Amino acid sequence: MARGVDADTVDEYLDRIGEPFGSALRIVRDRIVAIVPDAEQVISYRVPIFRLNGKGLVGLSATAKDCSLLLMSPPAAAELAGTLAEGSITGATLHFPPAAPLSEETLRAVLAVRLRELGA
Repeated sequence: MARGVDADTVDEYLDRIGEPFGSALRIVRDRIVAIVPDAEQVISYRVPIFRLNGKGLVGLSATAKDCSLLLMSPPAAAELAGTLAEGSITGATLHFPPAAPLSEETLRAVLAVRLRELGA
């Protein structure tokens, strides 16, 4: 499966990627919204992106076997490498299995780094 899907909204993207990916990414999306309620949800480069004050915060996507949290920052990925109890970081992407959506704790750690980078 390609990362990108033709969709106009985040919900449409999550519906189109199929299961179990859609359900897992919905859980992660809802947790992100709870942590950063002011973040705007948009489709950019055919994947869901959360923006804050017009700047990319994190994104979501799915591959053939995993879900991904797009960190959108190699420095953030380097800072977080080896510190998270879940998933694995490759490049600037945190990969996780659809059967184990990222916890609120992990998302808070990631978002704290990204929010600091964005000066938010």
